[in-house]
Amino acid sequence: MPSWRRKVRPLDLLLVLISLAYPFVVYFGLVHFSPLTVGLALVVFLILRLLLQRHRRARRSEFGIYLAVLAAIAVLLMVNELLAIKTYPVLISLSFAVVFGYSLFNPPTIIERFARMMEGELDEQAIRYTRNVTVAWVVFFLLNAAISLWTALYGDLATWTLYNGFISYILIGLMFGGEFLLRQYVKRKKVS
Repeated sequence: MPSWRRKVRPLDLLLVLISLAYPFVVYFGLVHFSPLTVGLALVVFLILRLLLQRHRRARRSEFGIYLAVLAAIAVLLMVNELLAIKTYPVLISLSFAVVFGYSLFNPPTIIERFARMMEGELDEQAIRYTRNVTVAWVVFFLLNAAISLWTALYGDLATWTLYNGFISYILIGLMFGGEFLLRQYVKRKKVS
């Protein structure tokens, strides 16, 4: 069975749902608990993700990313508990930017790998296209990290939650949808 069709375990699904709902969990967690308690819950969550990545024999880079995020959160918890909690989305966006950016210098790019899983062999034009899409994602993740950081440093909790729990997901969806439409256009143009 291809790796992208592996069976999803309930714990994996739960962790994905928690990751997606993270800003809302933080918002409601801070209403009832101290920032330190919410921050420690984040550390436990990240340790669980690390253990699952290691158990699944994930790529070293993926494991390294979670380890780096965990270390950064732990250090920030000692400095500023609330900032540590709010910087998680920043660190995740930066991690994606690093992974996508690294693949630009060590091909095949992340997007090319996805395209090969779906399409099989790619010609030079398609490889160039996937490279450009990878660059676009790097820029997107860097901008997303910058906005997330701004909301963490200068926005109130409601603004931070709105951006990181809603607007950023809408932007990701628009990026996926826009790229899909562009890809269809490029394919049609190539055929004609």
